[in-house]
Amino acid sequence: MEDLNAKMGYLRGLADGLEISDDTKEGKVIGKIINLLDDIVNSVEAIKDDYEELFSYVEAIDEDLTELENGFFEDDEDDDEDDDEDIEDYDDDYDEEDDDEYDVGFTVECPECHQEVAIDEDILEDEESLEVLCPNCGRVVFINDEEWEEDLDEQENEGNDQEGDA
Repeated sequence: MEDLNAKMGYLRGLADGLEISDDTKEGKVIGKIINLLDDIVNSVEAIKDDYEELFSYVEAIDEDLTELENGFFEDDEDDDEDDDEDIEDYDDDYDEEDDDEYDVGFTVECPECHQEVAIDEDILEDEESLEVLCPNCGRVVFINDEEWEEDLDEQENEGNDQEGDA
């Protein structure tokens, strides 16, 4: 920046040394050009000052963010260790009698990726319409609504008819 200010000072001194006056047409134009260049140099200097201030501010924010990230991830690592201990405790406390609590009602095969999706029977009792998504591909594999219940009833009736025929 000092270079621009120095060049601007040299240009003003040169114009004064050549005794360019505002009395002539050319002198007026050169004077206006020098004033315009001076304004441009001042604007660039102000922009540079703002840039330096913003740069310092961004560096401070970056340092603060780094400290927060380090603190967050250290806490997260501590939580992971706690979670591992909780899982071990859970495995020790697990009884096979509690197994009934975790029974799956039925499974549905995803038509997209063919993964078996476990569905709890409790959602059948839910009065609101509910969609079950495949955890692998995200496609809807089951919708708890009246249409599905009718299809299920038809399948059960067909199964009973086939057993009666046998």
